[in-house]
Amino acid sequence: MGGLFSAPTPPAPAPPPPPPAAPDPEEAARKLRLDSIARNRRGRAGMIATGDRGVLAPVAGQAKTLLGE
Repeated sequence: MGGLFSAPTPPAPAPPPPPPAAPDPEEAARKLRLDSIARNRRGRAGMIATGDRGVLAPVAGQAKTLLGE
């Protein structure tokens, strides 16, 4: 009974995917330069973003105008 039908042939294996492109050193330098520009643009106020109780952003719709409010 086993000789009546032959086993199916397996499909051909798919070709391997191409290797990823090497990162461009000029693109990495460009990204570092843009990050540096953005960091410098924020200035000193960008360094002080949080306090000991959390973010120092004002509550939406309510701004303090006097000390102790």
